[in-house]
Amino acid sequence: ICFPSIMSITNKDDREFDLIIYGATGFTGGLACNYIAKQYAGKSLKWCVAGRSKGKLETLAAANGNPSVFIAEADDEVALNMMCAKTKAVAACAGPFSRYGKKLVGACVKQGTDYCDITGEIEFVREMIAMYDETARETGARIVHLCGHDSIPWDISTLMLHKKLKEVEKNNNAQLKRVDFYTDIKSAPSGGTLETAFDIMFGARKVTHPEVKALGYDPLLKTNIGQKSQYNVQARNITTLSSSSSLFKNIHSNINKKSTRTLFFMAGVNANAVKRSNAINGYGNQLIYCEGQAFKSMFKGITYLLGLIMFGLALVIPPIRYLLREYVLPKPGQGPSEADMAKGYLVVTGVGESMDSNTPKVTSVMTFPVDPGYKDTARMVVEAALTLALDSDKLDNKQGGVFTPAACQGEALLNRLCDTGTTFT
Repeated sequence: ICFPSIMSITNKDDREFDLIIYGATGFTGGLACNYIAKQYAGKSLKWCVAGRSKGKLETLAAANGNPSVFIAEADDEVALNMMCAKTKAVAACAGPFSRYGKKLVGACVKQGTDYCDITGEIEFVREMIAMYDETARETGARIVHLCGHDSIPWDISTLMLHKKLKEVEKNNNAQLKRVDFYTDIKSAPSGGTLETAFDIMFGARKVTHPEVKALGYDPLLKTNIGQKSQYNVQARNITTLSSSSSLFKNIHSNINKKSTRTLFFMAGVNANAVKRSNAINGYGNQLIYCEGQAFKSMFKGITYLLGLIMFGLALVIPPIRYLLREYVLPKPGQGPSEADMAKGYLVVTGVGESMDSNTPKVTSVMTFPVDPGYKDTARMVVEAALTLALDSDKLDNKQGGVFTPAACQGEALLNRLCDTGTTFT
């Protein structure tokens, strides 16, 4: 396959589309198309739906304002390169990304096309950094992973806590010592998310990519000039139960209402997202990250934790796992109903502590009004991609590379989210 040289990459201003939704016929991809059709109806946005099934894509397009359709299999490098050359940005919704996403990222890098996805697969992110970060800096492609529920709320909140700390201390070099997050969430899983989780837990043993090994250190620590960052993160997430009512008394009313924390299943992913952002943005040399799911009482926390343990035990027993996957749990392409998603929500309360013990703690609250795992993930990934496509002049980081939302779109993305349903204080 012959790919274009950097000199022959099509100027983004001359491209046919602002945005292509790839994996559009999946559960979250379909929600992303619904969101665009409603939010941007009658506006000048040029967008396209893409994937492997012509019939399904045409049906989807007909129900969502008739955007253009592009057919590209996840392993068809020629079609993916043709697709990426047509657009300013791609929003990828086809997971598991370790299985279906690598060649799409490669095509975006080669074509200098901006890219966002909804992955929560940290090993995939590490691999993409090791493989493509340097080339993306050359072509100008901004590859931004973790642009959905995993992990925009916590990643952007940490960025803003650091900004608040610098304002409080009146010191641009102020450093965070610790961030604590209280995650209050109501959401239900889709088949695609469960498929990714099963692939991580029970799939074939993953072999570390040679380029990850060759780098010699965690790719998440790679800076935007290609060196190992001095800024690292220590994850100290809640694994059992913890009550912080006395520790953070009078810090924020949300914490006083829901001060009991227990294990949150995505906290490890969020900590790694912040690790990548910290490596580039420099929040603190040895930043401690601590997150847990928040409950009003110890009893509610214990009840939730016991349920999580029972479900986990059921999954590790192959016959029970088979029965659950076959007859109980949603399959890929399936997910919560519209009514259930409307009842969902996410409230992320953050507390940032300075390296200077004399500085008062800074706080933040970020809210999402509907199911954050799907309905609002669709909104997040669309707005993350449109920030790249339409608001390039407002980005915290304008250069190419492999990033997280806080290390690339930054506050420009937060502004778009707040304009479309999120609140942040």
